[in-house]
Amino acid sequence: MDVNNSTVSGNIRAVADLLRQGGIYDPAAVAAEGLDAPDISRYVVLIHGDLGTGERLQAVQLQRSIEATPWDRFQHVVFVPGLFHLKMACAEAIWRCFLQPLAAREDETSLIHDVTILRPRETGIYCSKPGFRRMHQLISHAGVCRRLDCWRLHIEDLGFTSLEAFAASAPTLDDLKTVAEHLVRNYVANYQLRHMKARPSDERDIQFENALLMNKYYLLYEELSYAMNRGDIGRVETCIVPWIPILKAVGKHKYATQMMNFLTNVHYVYPPGLRHAIRYHWLVNPTGKEMKWRAVDWCVELNNLFTKVKYGGKGSNRTLDRILLESPLVQAYRNAQVMIQKNFLHTHLTVKHGDPNMSKSFKALTMRFESHSPHRRIAGRKSRYEILDLADKGRELMEKGMRDEVERSENTEDTEARMGMDDVLVELL
Repeated sequence: MDVNNSTVSGNIRAVADLLRQGGIYDPAAVAAEGLDAPDISRYVVLIHGDLGTGERLQAVQLQRSIEATPWDRFQHVVFVPGLFHLKMACAEAIWRCFLQPLAAREDETSLIHDVTILRPRETGIYCSKPGFRRMHQLISHAGVCRRLDCWRLHIEDLGFTSLEAFAASAPTLDDLKTVAEHLVRNYVANYQLRHMKARPSDERDIQFENALLMNKYYLLYEELSYAMNRGDIGRVETCIVPWIPILKAVGKHKYATQMMNFLTNVHYVYPPGLRHAIRYHWLVNPTGKEMKWRAVDWCVELNNLFTKVKYGGKGSNRTLDRILLESPLVQAYRNAQVMIQKNFLHTHLTVKHGDPNMSKSFKALTMRFESHSPHRRIAGRKSRYEILDLADKGRELMEKGMRDEVERSENTEDTEARMGMDDVLVELL
């Protein structure tokens, strides 16, 4: 389709073309021409996409709300926000909190110093615009090292000299669960953080408070990522709830509003059948393997990668007409490549890179944590930049917005109540 999806009219054409390719037409045309097509007036069509797609589809439904038929009103379209783009927004929220402010890079326990060890050649990229892949890897690797440091501190309190000595003692699963529960209560920001911030300045440890918040945001992100890979849609919905105020606090108001409205519609507006359909089609598993569930918008982006980049042609062959002509053959190209690789007995039949060996980097970073003690409370330790509790800040912004909306509605009602016939006659005269 040669369609500009950045406009409302382009999205109308795109939806109509996609439905036509699937054999779905206007019910009036089906009845008049006797087409062999289902009557869409009794069904809905789930459309997955990013935030921009959702906004334009909602604009289409708003503009066409005065039309006579459900088809012209686009009443059959139900937008489902893509989880892959939501995950990207969560990673960017962490970047905005810990790396974007200049003052947030000054402390020895700040995240940028983790970058200098894990990615020493990419510090400038992380300070400017790292992108999703780099932030995803940083959150994973830095989170592992910081949690290992928390384990080390607690193990030392139990009388062990190191994590290796604790592992040599052959702890049971119950012992590991007990330690993990202690770490969550003491090294992750919770309700006690507010009491810590209320203490006198000579008793506070602001860098320790920042480390607790960092651990909290890391765990929220990794739990969301794990739930998506696992295909646990109930857990995904539970993980989205704390991210809504966080996205609101870092300035991603549209994402916060979109996800809040979507979850509200799914659980309180849509009928049970539609609710079931949306929840069970939010994630897909193209390979059928465990921990390989993917968001629908990720599959769309992967198809765009093969269509526009890998098999899109080069030089004079890279034209829009050629991309459109060869787009149906993308899967055939991939199958031919796999067949040739197997015929020549290639052993490396994947383009996926293996996980890097980060043992040396992890050891260097954990040694740095031992020397600077981000998770050891030191009374009176200051910080150049105090990380805010984004969940509390986001909830305050949401409550303020709701109060302003209520006040505006009340003022409108008062104005309408005071308006009488004399006011109308004045305008006529």
